[in-house]
Amino acid sequence: MVNSLGHRALSLLLAFLLASAFSFSQEREDFGARMGISAEKRLWKRFSVGLGEEFRMKNNCQDVDKWVTETDVSYTVAKRIFKIGLGYDLIGDWDEYVECFEFKHRFNGYFVLKHDISRFNISWKSRYQVTYKDESTGPVKWNPKNYWRNKLNVSYNIRHSHFEPYLSFECFYQHNNYKGNVIDRLRGQAGVAYEFNKHHSIDFSVRCNQDIYVKKPERNCQLGLFYNYSF
Repeated sequence: MVNSLGHRALSLLLAFLLASAFSFSQEREDFGARMGISAEKRLWKRFSVGLGEEFRMKNNCQDVDKWVTETDVSYTVAKRIFKIGLGYDLIGDWDEYVECFEFKHRFNGYFVLKHDISRFNISWKSRYQVTYKDESTGPVKWNPKNYWRNKLNVSYNIRHSHFEPYLSFECFYQHNNYKGNVIDRLRGQAGVAYEFNKHHSIDFSVRCNQDIYVKKPERNCQLGLFYNYSF
């Protein structure tokens, strides 16, 4: 079972690299930015709630892309090993043709498995999300859109340092596409987190998204800067 999962992860990583290499001049590309702020509050020993706001830019950081308000409730089943959670996101997508925001409602449930190897931390986050689009601005063929997302993250705790670099890889699997379900997006991200103290931290990252198995694939890279407050 472990070998099978390893082979699948390696195959997806190779597919991401090959798709990026061969599509450099064949698809739409973009550069953007992500920035946000979030807060997390531990209610009891194992329960936590979170609230965050994210803002994104596109078209080489010249135009507004979207904003996202995120809420989250999580329960730690086993400390530093297993966590489950539920979330809701309110998304405002900017439509440049009608010059207004199109609203989406996203519900998701997830679990996170973690394992420490020396100073490395390896985590697997599996999330199922359901996104409803407001059809008042026009009908859509696929609503809601359901995705099963899986993310592998590896971080390294540098000794005697507040910096923690990390790498992650994520795939998006369609779950209710009336034309047939495929993995239509791969995502790679590299970044570093800096913890000022146990309450305040920031995160800087570079994220690349690659569409696959779609008619009009897109690839975009985004710089991200986020601040988090935990209490």
